[in-house]
Amino acid sequence: MSASKHFAKRFRPKNLRRIYVERIRETRAIGVDRMRPANLHKTLNLELSVITRKVADSSYKFTAYKQKLISKGADQSPRMLSIPTARDRIVLRALCQALQDVFPDAIPSLPQAKIEALKEALSSGHFQEFVRLDLRNFYGIISHAELHKAIKKRVRKKAFLELITNAVETPTIPEGSSSATAARKVKGVPQGLSISNQLAEIAINPIDSLFASRTDIAYFRYVDDILILTAAGQAKAVADEVIEQLVAKQFEPYDPSIPNSKSRFGKLSESFSFLGYQIHNGNLSVRRDSIHKLESALAAILTNYKYRMEQARTPAQREAAVRLCEWRLNLKITGCIYEGTRRGWIFYFSQINDTTCLRALQKTVASLLARFGATGAFHAKSFLKTFYESRRKDKASHKYIPNFDTMSVSQRRNILALFVGDLKVSRLSDKRVEQLFKLRIRHAVKELEADLAGLS
Repeated sequence: MSASKHFAKRFRPKNLRRIYVERIRETRAIGVDRMRPANLHKTLNLELSVITRKVADSSYKFTAYKQKLISKGADQSPRMLSIPTARDRIVLRALCQALQDVFPDAIPSLPQAKIEALKEALSSGHFQEFVRLDLRNFYGIISHAELHKAIKKRVRKKAFLELITNAVETPTIPEGSSSATAARKVKGVPQGLSISNQLAEIAINPIDSLFASRTDIAYFRYVDDILILTAAGQAKAVADEVIEQLVAKQFEPYDPSIPNSKSRFGKLSESFSFLGYQIHNGNLSVRRDSIHKLESALAAILTNYKYRMEQARTPAQREAAVRLCEWRLNLKITGCIYEGTRRGWIFYFSQINDTTCLRALQKTVASLLARFGATGAFHAKSFLKTFYESRRKDKASHKYIPNFDTMSVSQRRNILALFVGDLKVSRLSDKRVEQLFKLRIRHAVKELEADLAGLS
């Protein structure tokens, strides 16, 4: 099927409606128009009609994205996310689908797949050195000219190309600011859009294809992190080759020859990190700061438990505090399966072959429970047992790890009751339980994903 046909298929009203119902309606993100996605259903037919007409005649314009700043720590500039309006999110999701149809080789892969392939390469015995390259401001410096050049190799349809151009050039503004004087972007891809990762992958895909096809090296990239395994004495030469190609495409790799650079190369007998893993002599463990981040999240749950217990005035309120915080603690330990995907800290680090840190984390949980007076109140699950359960290939076989996709309405009611109380849940229809359950679980899953943010 041609790019033009893929584009037309994804922008049919039926698909746009499905995107809204399945991906947009129940979410909470609000753009500069301050409209909640759920409220769009009141005028949905009109909105879809406008989208199909304006996309087809190349007149669709995105509303300025709302700026959201995410802290990266005291010594770093915050990450800026771009929040589109609900209507624009429908368009961007359909555009992302069309791009994935046309560029199936540039669909972002999971970091776990990269680590699994890395383990295999390390165990082969063919490599003795490594190159670790980090790209400066990856999304922010993507060249529009290079991006368009890559896209035009497979896309000719004017409406398709102009919609992409409009999406990446639309400015991001602070809430309350006017978009009238905001300058359109001349380089970079806004972060936070459904097309952001896809466009970044398309932009860098020519470099990936060039080096991943070579048999003398093992090449891995995830977003702005590149790891290459080489034969003895080849690391510097390979690093120079890759950097030359990156610079030619206007990417900005950190120079590995500079002391304390984010990029480096060396021997596999040295310890180095990749995607939150610590690698040393072929062994994979968890990087120390990745463990610290999880420990902080566990402590935050117990802190919340202490606060709730102090505020509780009745035995029922104290019991509710115990039930909710125990559920949150165990979810943090086990992760979950949601929307067909394994999510959480243990699933992310399921490729480790050194489980020492898991035993240490279990001791941390016991220590936190004792510190916050919850030793007898909570039945905490085990990191080690979760780890072995997580390695099962069949999602249906996970009994210890919650699978929110397969839960009955009754089970979903029980979980929802942890948040809103048994009495209120008993008065809700099954349909309303489904809606509220999805909202709560989406939020819980975001918290799990937040524990894994910035692991590169």
